[in-house]
Amino acid sequence: MQDVMRTRLRIAGAVLAACLIPLGCTRLSTQDRHLGAERPEPLPGSAPPKFERYRSPISARVTDHRFRAAEAMYLASEMQIGSFPFFEQALVDHIAMPDDKEFQYLTTVESYWYSRYNMSALVTESRLGLHVVFSPYVSEWALREGRASDNRNRVEYVRSNKGVLLQEIVPMYQARTGFPRRFEDASPCMLQYAEGDPCYVREVDKGTGFESTENVLRDDDLKRMYGDGLSARPSGMGTSTNDMWHYRVNYREDFLTLRWGHDGMEPVIDLGAEGQTLMKQALWMEYFFRGAHHGGQYLGNDPEEGFRGCMLNLMAVGKMLMLKGAMLYDGRKLGGVDPRHFQPGSSYFPHRIRVNLRFAGDLPPRPEAFSVEDASSQLFDQASLLWGLSQYYSFADPSQPGPWRTNWNRVFGDHPPYDGSVMERKYILLAEGLANIVLQNIASMHRRSDGGMASGWSPGAGPGGQASTRDMGMLMVALANYARALERAEPENAALARQMLKDQADWMLAALAGPDGSFPDEYDFDARRASDGPRTLLAQGFAIRGLLEAYKLLKDERYRQAAVEAYAFMNRALWDDRTGVYRSQVGAAVTQYTPMDVGAAVGAMREVILLEKDAKEIERFKRFWVQGVDASGIQQSEYEETGERDFYAADGDGDGIRRMEYAGGCHGYGVAPVFASKVEIQTPGGP
Repeated sequence: MQDVMRTRLRIAGAVLAACLIPLGCTRLSTQDRHLGAERPEPLPGSAPPKFERYRSPISARVTDHRFRAAEAMYLASEMQIGSFPFFEQALVDHIAMPDDKEFQYLTTVESYWYSRYNMSALVTESRLGLHVVFSPYVSEWALREGRASDNRNRVEYVRSNKGVLLQEIVPMYQARTGFPRRFEDASPCMLQYAEGDPCYVREVDKGTGFESTENVLRDDDLKRMYGDGLSARPSGMGTSTNDMWHYRVNYREDFLTLRWGHDGMEPVIDLGAEGQTLMKQALWMEYFFRGAHHGGQYLGNDPEEGFRGCMLNLMAVGKMLMLKGAMLYDGRKLGGVDPRHFQPGSSYFPHRIRVNLRFAGDLPPRPEAFSVEDASSQLFDQASLLWGLSQYYSFADPSQPGPWRTNWNRVFGDHPPYDGSVMERKYILLAEGLANIVLQNIASMHRRSDGGMASGWSPGAGPGGQASTRDMGMLMVALANYARALERAEPENAALARQMLKDQADWMLAALAGPDGSFPDEYDFDARRASDGPRTLLAQGFAIRGLLEAYKLLKDERYRQAAVEAYAFMNRALWDDRTGVYRSQVGAAVTQYTPMDVGAAVGAMREVILLEKDAKEIERFKRFWVQGVDASGIQQSEYEETGERDFYAADGDGDGIRRMEYAGGCHGYGVAPVFASKVEIQTPGGP
């Protein structure tokens, strides 16, 4: 009888924990507990490669540590594209050698994990956004299950959504992926705020005496999944997520001490950030779902990556449903449309939307109303949305090539959970419809009567008088992505995207390209000339990125040649060999980088290296990464996966990036492993 009672109590404790964990609610024992007393031992494994031959004296500092989602997610996407895909293609094309451990480490470890750090911090740890519990997807499921009448007097539908999320959706993901645990105090967000302060507000819990009834019950599951002993990775580089399961460090199981402060957040949604985040989510889902583990029994490269992929899909679908149903502006009010009957220009996604929140006790802040803060339409925002939406479509389209397609039926189906899938396939049509809205609005709203494409559009005034090279480059990347992904599904719109891409590429060559191969920052339509200021890294990087996308799709040799000449200008006029970085503009004695600058640089370098197959440029890439990324401070901190194996060493791998709890911060508890908004590097002696 005592054994039966003990078993019932253990099950009841597990159920209670399951009801509280993913919403960020904590048990009393968690709220009252002190930091774990036991100290984690340093992780085994070989040290990262030494990069001494790429290092040189550099004076750099962070001048703005705040996290800005649009810029950070753009760089994170370029880093994801520049991780395994870059390394693998460079090997196939014989540009890099298999024994180049430095290039392998910088791409498949640092580029991969810096990208992943930023995404994970934003969408699961920081609370910088609206919780997925309020997603229309979860509400629809709750209504379908008949739970919508629960607790209507306090907050309508919330208990229903909470119950469905915690008792049906999350357990389904666990069962499909073999994930034997949950993250306590995680806060999966469907919509992200524009910016926030990434400083931790309490001491990071590095103890190992994790208090969780669920985790005690799951010990057998952990051993079944991961075994009793650590199996080191053959390459000896980095630390995989599977390895980390053997180290039960509290902050990896409970995100309570990884939260950011609410005082540093403003509940404003930047539509460019939504597009860039969606792009990042789609890229990660494609990667996480490439494999199946434990003999193909479970979805995902490993249990954690499979589970994270499912949650990213839930957040992405929630984002798209909110975009369709609540965030289109007709000049008077925000609302929704049916993409099948949309008239171009009748409504659009404005630049910034403010969220009015309601705080409801043990629930995350609930969005009560949205209001337009900036009614302009910005071309960068629209291009970012088009990039993200078309990439989600590509991810969800079973006819697209890619290694993860063998798992398509495990991800998408008609009746989850009954058909073995985790998401309804109909949401590919949602991505398609929204992408069509954005494409048609760009064509009807941002295109001027003289044929130019304006960076801004304002109600009552129409398209503006300037075109930014950054915006043009981002638009060309997005147009090429749309044309490739939706060529079969939307032949007329794909043809429109191709024509717009050709028009913009031709216009850039005619109006922007200089005789020295450089590109200016912007073009003034009223003055009919390009800006006269110093040429910048940002403009060259985005021009190269856009022109090479146009070349790959349209096969016009002029675009390739212009991109190669712009890259030669970058190396000739902006490269500073003493510090191993590109100056932010010609002659800059103090170089200023934002994540956008670094993303433009690494994206342009990657694409030119793959196009020209120049192994010498890989050496420049490695030096720029060591100096411009690691030593600059743009990546503000890091975890174990990128070298910080000693939990009590500030910078165990000596790369200049500290462990997160030793990175300072405004409260002294550390800084999340995310990109700073601005850094300065001394680059004296320029021409």
